[in-house]
Amino acid sequence: MKATKTAPAPRTMHYLPGVTLRLTGAAETRVVPRRDQVDVYLPGAIVILWDEQAAWTMMTVWRNAGGQAERVFGARRAAGYTVINRHTSHITIGLQGKQSVEVFARNYLHSRSQCGELAIAVGPLTIVADDREAYDRQVATWREAAAAANAVFNRKRGRARR
Repeated sequence: MKATKTAPAPRTMHYLPGVTLRLTGAAETRVVPRRDQVDVYLPGAIVILWDEQAAWTMMTVWRNAGGQAERVFGARRAAGYTVINRHTSHITIGLQGKQSVEVFARNYLHSRSQCGELAIAVGPLTIVADDREAYDRQVATWREAAAAANAVFNRKRGRARR
């Protein structure tokens, strides 16, 4: 019996796109609880939190980065930097369950704003705070989102966490 060659299995490649938002100052944000999700509106993006764990991950990583924020920003104020005038692009990102988390910090010598930067990556989303005001705003936003998620998902399960 003669051996026949079989064709190699086709290779499948998967790409996980990532989104990076750079924020400076107290950028306007909004948290909107829905029936079965929580929408977080950030400049240029909407983050949909599909469960409580995703919300708590975001809140925890921003809160825990406080020590780094203090070292990176200190009392420095952000210097202005040129932003290329591009068309505004809005993207929607959904987060669900446990996500990978990374925190990156640069001191004032190596940042665009000349006051430091703190980048927090959760899953495919990276948010860069270019100054202390932006960092503080994100902490408050994700705290509000976690509280909203607690209410939405516990109401959905028929109980409220205290």
